[in-house]
Amino acid sequence: MSEKTATTTRQLLTTPRKGHTTVLTSFRRNGQGVSSPVGTVAFNDKLYFMTAADTWKAKRIAHNPRVTIAPGTYNGKVLGPAIEGTARRLYNEELQRARDLLRLGVLGHFWGFIFDWRNPGEKTAVYEISLEAEGEEHVSIRANERSFL
Repeated sequence: MSEKTATTTRQLLTTPRKGHTTVLTSFRRNGQGVSSPVGTVAFNDKLYFMTAADTWKAKRIAHNPRVTIAPGTYNGKVLGPAIEGTARRLYNEELQRARDLLRLGVLGHFWGFIFDWRNPGEKTAVYEISLEAEGEEHVSIRANERSFL
C-alpha cells in the first residue's frame, strides 16, 4: 500500500477469500482501545476472525461491539490506517461457514486445528466484522498507534 488511506485499507482487507494479519482494536468500558493482532479472512465485504471465547478481547466485544481494524503484523505493528466496524459473534450455521472460510490455505488449516485442539466447541468464538460505510472512518493511524505505547 503506497498511499495509505482508509479506502486502500478497505480494498486490501476485503479482498475475497484472502487472509490477512490485522490489528483489531476493541474498547474497554471506559472507552480506552486495546489492540491485538488477529488473522482475518474476507468474504462479501465482511471480515471473519476467531479467538478463544474466554479472552478479554471477546469480553470487550460482548460489551461493546464497536471495533477498529487495520493491516498489521503478527507483532501488532500497524501498517496502515484503521477503519471502523461492528463485530458480532457467530453461532450455528453461520459459525460453521465462517470456520470453513478461516481454514484458508495451509496456515488456515493449521490454526483451525490448533483452535479445535486447544479450545474445542464453544470455547472458540468466531466473529464477523461489518465495516462502516466508506466516508465514515474517523480513526487515524496515529490514534491506533498510541494503544501500543
